[in-house]
Amino acid sequence: MNIYKKLLDLFIRLAKLLCIVMVCGIVLLMLNELVMRNIFDKSFRGMTELAGFFFLWMAFLGIPVLYDKNGLITLDILSAHAGQAAQRVFWFVQQVVTACLGVVMVIAFAGLYPFVVTEFYSSMPTFSKMWQFLPLAVCGVYLTLKAVYNILERICARTGSGAESAA
Repeated sequence: MNIYKKLLDLFIRLAKLLCIVMVCGIVLLMLNELVMRNIFDKSFRGMTELAGFFFLWMAFLGIPVLYDKNGLITLDILSAHAGQAAQRVFWFVQQVVTACLGVVMVIAFAGLYPFVVTEFYSSMPTFSKMWQFLPLAVCGVYLTLKAVYNILERICARTGSGAESAA
């Protein structure tokens, strides 16, 4: 269980770093595009395509970062005034729904893959659009693994068994 947790934490650290890189990349690309348009009266479509690519990676890698820190909007308001047993049930349902959402995201990427792997950017003809949709699957895998970890951790804590025995 400890290795599982360390791998999830490593992914979050990498996701945070990539989000920072993507935000900086978007800012630099847009700044470059503004300078090119306003000073040289030129525009490069690749800048806009690359900014869109960076945005999708930033958005889909930001979801796991927020989920890890309970920063996503949840429906806790529904269970806030319920009893403790109802809150536990609601928490488990939330985790199961999150895991299912992650699986659906991976399935969606798998369904898109045959179509997007053969499409390329007009300004970058060797760069497949598959890379633009890959963060969908990466986010889905993380959400599923983290929800499963949360459930296992809660079960181990309830039963009093050590975290190592659940590994």
